[in-house]
Amino acid sequence: MQVSTVVILTDSVRNTGGAAKVALSSAAGLVQAGLRVIFVGGDDGAVDPGLAASGADVVSLGQPSISDPAQRRKAFLTGLWNRDAAHRLRGVLAPLDPATTVVHLHSWSKSLSTSVIPVIRQGCFPLVLTLHDYFTVCPNGSFYDHKARHACHRTPLSAECVLRNCDARHAVHKVWRVARQAIQRGPGQFPAAVDAFIAVSDFSQRILQPFLPADTPIHRVDNPVDCFQSPSASPAQGKGVLYIGRLSPEKGPGLLAAAAVEAGVQVTFAGAGEQQDELQARYPQHIFTGWLSFAEILPLIEQTRALILPSLWYETLGLTVLESAARGVPAVVADTCAASDVVVPGETGLFFTGGDQASLSAVLRCLSDDTLVARLGLGAYQRFWQAPPLLERHCAGLLHVYQTLASRV
Repeated sequence: MQVSTVVILTDSVRNTGGAAKVALSSAAGLVQAGLRVIFVGGDDGAVDPGLAASGADVVSLGQPSISDPAQRRKAFLTGLWNRDAAHRLRGVLAPLDPATTVVHLHSWSKSLSTSVIPVIRQGCFPLVLTLHDYFTVCPNGSFYDHKARHACHRTPLSAECVLRNCDARHAVHKVWRVARQAIQRGPGQFPAAVDAFIAVSDFSQRILQPFLPADTPIHRVDNPVDCFQSPSASPAQGKGVLYIGRLSPEKGPGLLAAAAVEAGVQVTFAGAGEQQDELQARYPQHIFTGWLSFAEILPLIEQTRALILPSLWYETLGLTVLESAARGVPAVVADTCAASDVVVPGETGLFFTGGDQASLSAVLRCLSDDTLVARLGLGAYQRFWQAPPLLERHCAGLLHVYQTLASRV
């Protein structure tokens, strides 16, 4: 049987970045490939304009999101097990033929919960999950100890894991996360119920694979990069370096701000988060733009000497590194994060020792060498455009995974 319908299931109908951005892009690409796409978002937000124009059928389940402070009290319970989301999804799936339909799950931790998984299984629909983060196995979704501020190597839900307060907020929140994970494994039948996993990097696959069902296939499909080829930027003529992302401790903006001062380099921080006010007050020599659209970020990429990704946690990919490479801008990344998969040190960028301020400062000083920066930028540009991970290639990978499952029905 041929797959003719894909139900894309995710927490939001808005572009909140990360998994949502990939889900929205793939919806448009799959419609262009000739499939019927039903995009089901858990929340009740305004539909992303690009999604509305994509040709996909859009369904909003109208659920509270735990990421919304105004809805957090209600979402405290629905985040564990959302009966209403499950009921509404059952109505969406009821008229569909499981022999020609695949359900593709991107995220569930904000509004859906794993209550939706038994509904999918009861309907006999093949289920694909993209591993955008580590919530599939890790209670806090990151394999990161926020109290110790380093990567966590504990076995998820082991006694050592359960008893460790690793949460960014409070010990009570860790208890809630552990409860959610236990429900996820039990009544949620998750991740055991997944028929195929999609990993977005070799790095994240290595971290996750020991905790996933051994008999469930894991496919590698690159996330799409939204870009078109134009002449390379000239990073050697750039001023300072660029950080793009959330200003949160695990992302390492504080490490970068301090290392850059030590190296005499100015950083433009394009992003926002709980550390923004603190960093802005402490490091007035740097530039803080707040959140920007990609169209607003693109000129910053073209005017910088390098993109810096100083993450203290593993990440799962580091899409900004690829977006910068597409414009001929090299990247400096921690050697302990997933972005190291897409940087060839000395050819398309540079590594520094993860979490080490002195190491990062030394690498930032190297970027004063115009010849080095020009060579790295050209290498990044050429390597990216040799086999660019554009939307068409991404969707071809998805179709292969879907058809593999359909052939088993």
